[in-house]
Amino acid sequence: MKNLSAALLLAGSCFFSHALLAQDTVRYSVVQGKDIKGVQKIWRHGDNEYHYFFQFNDRGRGDSIFENVTTNAKGLISALTIDGVDYYRNPYHEVYSVQGDSLVSVVNDQRTAKKNAGELYVNFNAPGVIEPVIKALLKQPGYTAEAFSGGKVKVVPLHQVNLDYKDSAVHLFLAELYFGENSPPSFIWLNSRQEFFASVADWFSVIQKGYESLNDQLLDLQDKQGLVYYGGQVKSLSTDLPHALALTNVRLFDAENAKMLDDMTVFIVNGKVTNIAPASSVKVPKMYKTIDAKNKTLMPGLWDMHGHYDKAEGLNYLAGGVTHLRDMGNSDRLPTVRDAIKNNELLGPDISYISGFIDQAGPFQGPTGAIVKSLPEAIEAVRHYAKLGYNQVKLYSSVDTAWVAPIAAEAHKFGLRVAGHIPSFMTAADAVRDGYDEITHMNMVMLNFLGDTIDTRSRGRFYAVGQRGNTIDLNSKAVNDFLDLLVKKNISLDPTMNVFAEMFTLYPGDTNASIKPIVSWMPENERQDLATQTSFAPVEQKENYLASYRQMMALLKKMFDRHILIVTGTDGGEAFALEHELELYVQAGIPALNALQAATYNPAKDCNLLQQYGMIKKGYAADMILIDGNPETNISDIRRVEWVIKNNRMYDPKQLFAYRGWSYYH
Repeated sequence: MKNLSAALLLAGSCFFSHALLAQDTVRYSVVQGKDIKGVQKIWRHGDNEYHYFFQFNDRGRGDSIFENVTTNAKGLISALTIDGVDYYRNPYHEVYSVQGDSLVSVVNDQRTAKKNAGELYVNFNAPGVIEPVIKALLKQPGYTAEAFSGGKVKVVPLHQVNLDYKDSAVHLFLAELYFGENSPPSFIWLNSRQEFFASVADWFSVIQKGYESLNDQLLDLQDKQGLVYYGGQVKSLSTDLPHALALTNVRLFDAENAKMLDDMTVFIVNGKVTNIAPASSVKVPKMYKTIDAKNKTLMPGLWDMHGHYDKAEGLNYLAGGVTHLRDMGNSDRLPTVRDAIKNNELLGPDISYISGFIDQAGPFQGPTGAIVKSLPEAIEAVRHYAKLGYNQVKLYSSVDTAWVAPIAAEAHKFGLRVAGHIPSFMTAADAVRDGYDEITHMNMVMLNFLGDTIDTRSRGRFYAVGQRGNTIDLNSKAVNDFLDLLVKKNISLDPTMNVFAEMFTLYPGDTNASIKPIVSWMPENERQDLATQTSFAPVEQKENYLASYRQMMALLKKMFDRHILIVTGTDGGEAFALEHELELYVQAGIPALNALQAATYNPAKDCNLLQQYGMIKKGYAADMILIDGNPETNISDIRRVEWVIKNNRMYDPKQLFAYRGWSYYH
C-alpha cells in the first residue's frame, strides 16, 4: 500500500508540475489554528474543466490529492477523478462518470451506479465539487436538486458581503448549503465572480492566499447568519417545562449508590426536584401535570466527558439523552457557545467544563488552543485560561517532558486540573507524579508499560499498543504498582474505549458498532456505504490487534475493580458513540449500573459539580432523561430515550430525529 501511495503521488507530481504553468492558477492556504498547514491550488482549462491540488499536514496525518472535474453544458459534473492518499495516508482513488444513461461512481474498489435522472454529484470530501455544485444549484428550481448519493441538496440565495481589506474593497458572496432534511448549514465563500474563495471553520480553514487574516471576520459573519437556523431549532424543538410535574411509578436510577429504586414518584416544581418518594406513599396534587412512567427508567442526563464541541452536534446529543459535555480543547469562541446553550439560545448539551489546550510548537503540534515555544509561554497560557474561567488544562503529545511539573504546579495554583495525553517520551506514571489529575485515552495507560522511548506525537501511540499491548502482563508488579499510584493520587480515567474499538476491531466490510443499532432509523440514502473500506489496523495484523484490544478491555475492568474513577468520553461520534461506550464497559465486565454511574455521577464528581448535577435529588435542578426500558438488565436500552429535561426545557427525541428526517426506536 505504501508503494502504491508513493506511485500515485509521483504520477500526480509529474502532471502537476506542467499544469502549474497555467497563469490562472489560484493558490489557497490551509489554515489550522494560527498556522498554515497546507496548500490548495486551482486552475482551469476553459469554462468546464477544473483541476485541483490539495495537501495538508495534521499531526502526521492529512489528505494529499489531485482532482480533475468536468462539467457539462448544464453545469452538472459529468466526470471526476481523484488520486492520492486520504487523511490517514491510505491510497485513495475515485472516479465518477456519465456512462450512457447511467451515473457511475467508483471509490477505491467500491462501485455505485444508478439511472441518470439529472442528479448532482456531491462529495464534499472532494474540494473540487464545491464551486460547480453551488453554480448548478443556483440554476435549479427552488435552488434544490436531488443528489447522486440520495436525498436533496439546497443552496440559499447568495448573501452579498462587502469588506474592507488592506485599504481596498473585497466583494464576496456567502453560500449557505443544506444536505438532507433540516441539516445544519454548511458555508462556502465565493469571490465577486462566484468562484471559490474560502471555507472557514474554528479549527480548519481553506482561504485564498493573501487573505488569511480575514478568517476570523468571515467566521463571525457565518456565525451571525447561522443564528437563523440554530435559533429556530430551540423554538421549534423544545417546550417549556411544566410549572409542576410529577412522574409516577417510575424506576429511578440512584446514581450516587449505583442502584435502581422501583415504583417511585418524583415531583418537580419550577425546574427543581422538590420531593422523591415511593409511589404508594404519596398522592399527586391536581396542580401537577402527571406522567405515568411505569416500566420506564428515570436517570440523570448523560455526560460526554471528551468532546470537541461543534454547534452542529447539539441536536444529536440531546436526542441521545446527553445533557452535559466536557470540552477537551477548542477555539476561543467556545465560551460564547457555552453561554448561548445555557441561555437556551442554542440547542445542545450544557458545556459544563472547559479545557484549555496546550501543546508545544512542532511538526506534530495539536490542531487548536495555545501552541507554545517555551515554558514561559506555556505558563502564560495557563494564566490566560485561568483568567477566562476555564476549568482545567489539557496537555498534548509534543509538550517537553521537563515542562509538565511546572505547568501542573501553575495550573493547580489557579485551581485548574491537569489532564490530557501523556507527552512523548514520558510514561503515564511520571506524568502523574509530575501533577496530572486525570489520564485521557486508554492507550495512554497501556503505553505506560511499553517504555518511555516511543514517539507518541504521531500514530505510533496507537500502533505500539495494537502491536504489543497483548504482551502486557496484567498481573505483573509493574501493572499493580501503577494502579496503586493512581489510587494513591486519586487519578481519574477518560478511556474513550469506543475510539479503540473502531481502531483495533473494525476491518474492511465491517460496520461501526456504534452505528449498527441505529441503521434502521436512518433515511435510505444515509444507509449507503456504511461498511468500512479501509481499516486503521493493518489487516495482516488483525489477530494481534484484536488480542491487544481484549487486553485493553481487561485492564479497564481491573482499573474499575481498583475503584479508579472512570468517566465516559467519546472524542467524536456524539450520543451514538457514548451509548456504545457504555455497552463496551459492560462487555468488559463492569456491571451495568456502574457503567451508568460512569456517565452520570462520576463525571459530576470529576468536575466538582456534584452539588448541582449527576444525581436526581431533592433541591437539584431537573436535569434528567426518561428511558423506555431498563438499562440495568439491557444496557442497550440506553438508546431508547423518551424525553429529556434540561434548563427548564423539555425535548422529545422522536421529534428531534424526525426534524432531520430520521425515524426512531419502536
